[in-house]
Formats: sequence, C-alpha cells, structure tokens
Amino acid sequence: MFTISNHGLITGRTLLGYFLLATNIAVEKWLLESYNLYEINFTTAALFMILTAMQELLKRGSLQRIKPVSWKILLLISLFTLGAWHCFLSALSGLSVFEFGAMSLLSPVVMAALAMLILRERPSSWIWPAIGLGIAGGWLMVNVEWQGWSSGYYHAFMLGALLFSSLRWITVKYAGESVPASAMIFWEPIMVLLAMGYIVDLAGLWDKMTPMLFSAAVLLFLSRQCLVRSYQTPATSATSISALIYTKVGWTFLFGYWFWGILPEPLEWLGVLLIILSSCIIVFRVTPSARLKSVD
Repeated sequence: MFTISNHGLITGRTLLGYFLLATNIAVEKWLLESYNLYEINFTTAALFMILTAMQELLKRGSLQRIKPVSWKILLLISLFTLGAWHCFLSALSGLSVFEFGAMSLLSPVVMAALAMLILRERPSSWIWPAIGLGIAGGWLMVNVEWQGWSSGYYHAFMLGALLFSSLRWITVKYAGESVPASAMIFWEPIMVLLAMGYIVDLAGLWDKMTPMLFSAAVLLFLSRQCLVRSYQTPATSATSISALIYTKVGWTFLFGYWFWGILPEPLEWLGVLLIILSSCIIVFRVTPSARLKSVD
C-alpha cells in the first residue's frame, strides 16, 4: 500500500533529481564557452554509460540488469534522448540559464497532454490550478527576459527539446518495471554516442579535454538515477512527477545569479512566488497514485 512515508521518499528523490538536473544545466552553459554541443553530448553519453556499467558491477557484480530486455522500448527512449539532448544544448547556447529554466515550465503542460493521450492518466483536478500558477510564474519571468523574435530560433529549439523529453519520459512510464531501470539508464544515450561520435573530431577533443567536461555527465547520471526510478514507481503518475520541475527554475535562478550576475526584476520575484505556490499544491494536494487505464 502506498503510504505517506513512501510518498515523501519519492517526492524527495524527484526533487533531488531536478536539483541535479539544474546543476547540470549551469555546468553545460559554462562548458559551451569552450566546447561545442557535439563534444559535450558525446563526452556526456560516453561517461554516462561507463558510470552506469560501473555501478552495476559494484552493486551486483555483473552486468545482467543492463541487458537489453526490449529493443523497441530502449530504441525509442534513445531516439527521444538524442532529439532532447541536441535541442536542449542548442537552446542553451542562446538563452540565459534563468530563461532556459523558466521555459522548462512548459514541460508539465506537454507531459500532461501526452500522459492523458498515451497513458490515459486521470490526474487529480488539483494539477490544473497548480500548472496554471506555475505557467503564470514562468510567463512573468520569460516576459522580462524576452528580447523579441530575434531569439525565437533558440525558443523553438527549447520547445522541441520539451517535446522529445516528454515523449522519453512517457515511454519510461509506459514501460514501467518491465524493463529494469539500469537497462533504461544505460542504453538511453546510445544513439547520442553513435551520432555525436560520427560528427566529433575525437583527436581534437582529446587534446582540449579537461576534468570539468566530465562533471556534466556525472550530474546527469545522478539525476537520471533519481528521476527514472520515480517514473517507474507504479504508485506515481507521469503528470505529478513532471510538475515538480517547477523547483528546477528556482535553482537555475540561483545559479544564474552566482555565476553570471543575473538579478531578478520585481516581476520575476512574483513569478518565483507563483512557482513556489504551485509546487506546494503539487506536493500536498495532487494525488500521487493517479489511476491508469490499460493501454493496448
């Protein structure tokens, strides 16, 4: 039976996942000053898979759980990951960390629509005012940062990234526990590794590689450990988990101030307050065990 303590554990794990993801965004923004997006994605994918394999060997003594149980599911996840990673870094190259985080608020809306269409989820009615408040807060922040249609190129990449990312998590939720989490995490970046490896000048990358380049992969690996397991838990819904992404914006705001000196406008503070209220509604009011109809 799903208990309050279990709910708190899953919520904490999800929040930690989004904190690590926000940290990864700040690190990748900094890395884009020295490396191109292909180099970052290639290195991240390679180390990501190595870390997953090492974890399995240390924890279980074998690589049995990363064996590809279902190629169809794993290939879909990997293809969606390729699209998401490429679009995310393309958007991040032209947007500030704070604006990038604010636009990610659209993710729960995309996720909610896809979850109802594909997974046939019936989320609690509290999800809609929560999402509405979060989107209102995000709109206030984006409106402050908006510089006209000259930046539309990067916003389009961001929207594409949100779509690919949502489809990836929908696939993870659809697969449930039929595919081990370790296998999903390990094979997720395989298409990124192959595609980026074909493009990247490996000799040139080796010459300018620094330990800091590996930090993005470590942060992403830890984030995936938290989020994939939260999505796979049967007692959760994809909609309620993705809605907690609002907290990531607070971290990107903080990192933007620490490392790039971005200070919020009064309108942005109002946006932050709306996001905090949104997150409180999600944590305390949204039922974590949204009912699912069977999918043929």
